Amino acid sequence: MEQPRGQLYRIGPLIVLSVGVAALAGSVALSLGELTAPGPGLWPFVVSLLLTGTGLVLLVVDDPADYEPFTRGSARIAGGLAGLAVFVAAFEVVGFLLPAFLMLLLWLRVFGGESWRWAVGLALGGSVGLYVLFDTVLGVRFPDDVVAGLVS
Repeated sequence: MEQPRGQLYRIGPLIVLSVGVAALAGSVALSLGELTAPGPGLWPFVVSLLLTGTGLVLLVVDDPADYEPFTRGSARIAGGLAGLAVFVAAFEVVGFLLPAFLMLLLWLRVFGGESWRWAVGLALGGSVGLYVLFDTVLGVRFPDDVVAGLVS
């Protein structure tokens, strides 16, 4: 197997380490409390400490021969992550239904290779089904939904 060029294979462990350190800072800001009276940041602190430790271990002992080279498939993964970021931003602005429909449509059509008929049907059924499950059945409060406001 071909070795990755330069230090490019270290990007993954550096990202894990960076996320771990950022999560550590965020959990400390939530207040750790004490072991007998834990604060809201205690468990996130423990998990982010483990994540930071994992990033450090990977940075030191990770074998570059285990990595596959960046390919066109790597760009698809980046596209999926960008789609998730857009979903989160749109969720706050227009509610759940429209961003969920568009996200499911993107993933089913582009990443799953489904036909338009199946992708649209599954995205519509999935987004409405998840909305009914979480909002109506489980009582999870979503931001005001533009589409649900048109129906009710």
